[in-house]
Amino acid sequence: MALEFTPDLVIGVSHIDGQHKELIKRINSVLAVGTGSANKEETERLINFLGEYVVKHFADEEELQKSSGFPQYEWHRGQHKEYLEEFKKLKDEYVKNGLTPGFTNALNNSVIAWVVRHIQTADKELGEFVNSK
Repeated sequence: MALEFTPDLVIGVSHIDGQHKELIKRINSVLAVGTGSANKEETERLINFLGEYVVKHFADEEELQKSSGFPQYEWHRGQHKEYLEEFKKLKDEYVKNGLTPGFTNALNNSVIAWVVRHIQTADKELGEFVNSK
């Protein structure tokens, strides 16, 4: 199941929208591994790449929130922390068990669902706030 960057994921802040597109591209790379014949090293590289990108993206979003005076900064930051904890659990599962159907399912159900829901709600609010200034 590939994820698409659709109009409902646009928040109206160009550099954040660009990062969301890249994030979806990276998620799709990891998902493609689950359906293909990539080796363990390639899979680990993609998972690490995704994890590193998420950390950078969250830091950029949080900087935008602070610099714009976004009133829900602490809550939004807490959402990011929860996601990173979930991603760490998922990565640990991969390290322990490898690329299993359970890992791919968890990636689909937790990571993808969270990213889409977060962009469509919390990030949309951020975009509306920034664009109203």
